[in-house]
Amino acid sequence: MIVHEEDWSAYTYQDASQTVLSLDQLPKSIQKEVKILMEESFWGFKDSIHFVNAQIVDIVSYLKDGDAHKKHWVVPKYELNFYLKDVSIGIIRYNITLHLDDYGQILKLNWPRQGAGSKKMFLSRENIQEFALKEATKREYNVHNFLVDFEYNEQFATLCWEFSFLERKMVGGAEYNFIKVPCRELTIIDSTKTNM
Repeated sequence: MIVHEEDWSAYTYQDASQTVLSLDQLPKSIQKEVKILMEESFWGFKDSIHFVNAQIVDIVSYLKDGDAHKKHWVVPKYELNFYLKDVSIGIIRYNITLHLDDYGQILKLNWPRQGAGSKKMFLSRENIQEFALKEATKREYNVHNFLVDFEYNEQFATLCWEFSFLERKMVGGAEYNFIKVPCRELTIIDSTKTNM
């Protein structure tokens, strides 16, 4: 169970944004809010968080074309991209995206605001996998062919491991059963069928 997401540079807002490669290029008020967030949410990972880039979005320019698809989410004034690397907990690279409004208020963050600021808060990957496989066996999932992904679950505001167990292959795809286990406790927060 290793987290190794691809390197990426987000250019979501293309011509309607300015990309900056240093936090120092952001307004001082935004730098202050980012520093506070880092201290509150990532305090134990301060040496493991790396800034990638940010976009300063001209929201009016971005929305002026009237594209209806752009109105399905709140467009941030600032989109900041970081990655976390801490191999001791199996994270080679986890991409973190932070959306802020004009005032530095958080619109979106794919990391818990509280409760995940230190690697001490993460259970061992071995214990989580053992628990997930035991639960999958009870549910009669295919424990011989599975994938594991690490993600932020917005509904439960927690980081979790998602185990996807192959149910059947189909032309052009496959069906999976899944179990989601938070990184902090041995419980299931979401899953598919329950044949128990």
